[in-house]
Amino acid sequence: MNTTPAGPARRRRSPFEIQREVLFALVLREMKARVGGQWVGAIWTLFEPMAHTIVLVVVLGFVGRSMFPGVEIPVFLVTGLIPFFLFQNLALRLMDGIEANRGLFAYRQVKPLDTLLSRAIVETLMNLLVYGLTLFALGWIGYHVIPEQPLEMIAVNAVLVLFGTAFGIFAAVVGHDRARLRSFIRMMFLPLYFSSGVIFRVELLPMEYLRWLLWNPLLHLIEISRHAFIPQYPLAPGVNLAYPVMVTLVTAALALALYHGNRRRLIAS
Repeated sequence: MNTTPAGPARRRRSPFEIQREVLFALVLREMKARVGGQWVGAIWTLFEPMAHTIVLVVVLGFVGRSMFPGVEIPVFLVTGLIPFFLFQNLALRLMDGIEANRGLFAYRQVKPLDTLLSRAIVETLMNLLVYGLTLFALGWIGYHVIPEQPLEMIAVNAVLVLFGTAFGIFAAVVGHDRARLRSFIRMMFLPLYFSSGVIFRVELLPMEYLRWLLWNPLLHLIEISRHAFIPQYPLAPGVNLAYPVMVTLVTAALALALYHGNRRRLIAS
């Protein structure tokens, strides 16, 4: 008869602890996949948006000085480009998240929403790192990059992260096994880029055009982002934070409802 005393019973983990460990493991996996497991991938991830900004700074520095009186063009571009890229990267990376992690759903602890949230965390951290490094580089050169209204800047970026995550979840569900729809969503970002005020001053537009562009919630967020860094930059009439917040909440509710109704199909497929 075995008289060896039994060791202490292993504590049963709570659902929250399991969820936390799954999400942490997925974040590490996404981080490694995002940079390709090599330092070259990490450098390119940081350099790509900075290169885009540098090219536009050079172009607008020669042809667009008259459009930006009293405004530093590099700061104007960075405070529009990086927020737009944050939303775009979140939306597109999350849209492909279910397809890319299909094999993980064999583990019952891993749900499609876990893979999407892990992608959102990694993408947010990397884009905010790019934002910080770009502003640091501009500040080192001599530009004014410290936000005059830091709380406004934080609020705008928080809404951008939530909006991009919500739209990405929505796109991942409706675009699942629909390659043409995903291609359409990708193409949609080109006109969205030009209609969000990323590279032009919105308040200079005639009111008959501006009233249509104001339906774009990204335009509101980008304009407020610039105003947080450049107080003398005038906000266009009708720009506010309440509208994009409302659109974000509606998008999040719709995305989660669609996910809840299709979660079994997403796993089974």
